Amino acid sequence: MKKTLSILSSIFILSLFTPSSVSAQVEDIYLQEAIKQTEAVVLAVDVMTMTQLAQEAEKYAVEVKSTHPEDKHLQEGLEHLDDVIKESRAGEAAAARKAAIVALSKFNQIESK
Repeated sequence: MKKTLSILSSIFILSLFTPSSVSAQVEDIYLQEAIKQTEAVVLAVDVMTMTQLAQEAEKYAVEVKSTHPEDKHLQEGLEHLDDVIKESRAGEAAAARKAAIVALSKFNQIESK
């Protein structure tokens, strides 16, 4: 009986920590994907591709924001992704690339925390 109680309490304690661990892993995956998509924007050669990749990066970054709404670097990165989208839609590849580089820098600052 004591052994069973000990096992059950161990399982209960582990279950308390698992959701936060899973949440952190999912958040990390979203951040990594936002970084990956933003890197692809920097390397893209045409503005249509830049727009599509920036929109994809923005989706992942918004997912990260849902768990860290106050993160300054994340907010700044999202603002620069908006600039990428605006500039690339306007046909300004150089300006879009510059904004993507800044967004990437901001996302990498989140990762290093």
